[in-house]
Amino acid sequence: MTRWLGFCLGLFLALNGPASARADDSVQRFFAGKTVRVIVGYPPGSTFDTYARILVRHMGRHLPGNPNLIVQNMPGAGGLTATSYAANVATADGLTLAMLNPVNTTEPLLQPEVAKFDPSKFSWIGSMNREVGTCAFWGSKVANLADLKTKDVMLGGTGPAAGSTLDAKAIQALLGLRFRMVLGYPGLLEVRHAAEQGEVDGFCGLLVSSLKVDVWDQFKAGTFKVLLQTGLTRHPDLPSDVPNVFDLAPDEETKNIMRLVFAPWAYGRPVMAPANVPSDRLAALRQAFASTLADPVFKEEAAKTNLEIQEVGPDEIARIVADIYATPQATVERTRSILGITR
Repeated sequence: MTRWLGFCLGLFLALNGPASARADDSVQRFFAGKTVRVIVGYPPGSTFDTYARILVRHMGRHLPGNPNLIVQNMPGAGGLTATSYAANVATADGLTLAMLNPVNTTEPLLQPEVAKFDPSKFSWIGSMNREVGTCAFWGSKVANLADLKTKDVMLGGTGPAAGSTLDAKAIQALLGLRFRMVLGYPGLLEVRHAAEQGEVDGFCGLLVSSLKVDVWDQFKAGTFKVLLQTGLTRHPDLPSDVPNVFDLAPDEETKNIMRLVFAPWAYGRPVMAPANVPSDRLAALRQAFASTLADPVFKEEAAKTNLEIQEVGPDEIARIVADIYATPQATVERTRSILGITR
């Protein structure tokens, strides 16, 4: 009997061990000498671009075959151009990844006529951070939440469908604030400069990651104030007296609408591959991504620029997306009305 069990064990190892090794070898041979593109829907110099470039500088050495990784900027439509390309055009071979604007993942729900893809089918790799948005204000006109409810406050924005504009619309409608929008700025950097010069009072959509990279010293010095945050959870590095909009919601329906608008930022800057990437390559990409974020050399470089790193795994991203898409249709329609989205 012992001899028979030994024979069976040897046969099992002979059949399964080499197969696993052959699978690993296959992935290594595939990636060796190749270039992996990371598509970013924003121009060089943007925070999305900054995150993508630090990722590509380190992830290649954690992938079998050590391929070269590059960033390909594909700006347009608030990141939607890049997301649509990654979902509908890119080859599902593991050589094309995309770092998405997370808000793009809700656009098929809110604007199915312009966003023709299904985020539930994306091959999620992970996200480098969890994100919290803020509304920030310059000058002496507003100092607290009470001022936002009693004074007409001018907010800058880029366009009527921009994420920062939609954030402001949702907050204004749901919390009864007296926001007035001044649109037409090329980007949020120009909006911030306008606020610094007194053209507008401030803007919504300033992400904490951008705040910490670009204007953290000015914030700590009191040059401007953050009076609202919009995360599913409060950001630990913001002062404790900065209210979270979810804590101000008067009822559960209001929270559901806020969740539809703001929940995507819980997975920050998600990295995905097209649907149907071969499972062994997808597993290798996910492992390499996680290993990169744990790499001491990577973490040291991120810390030098105050870049926030909080890993979000692919399963958690998929779960949050599923929760968002379980929003009742009546809530979706009310959200569309608040945001001024028409079919």
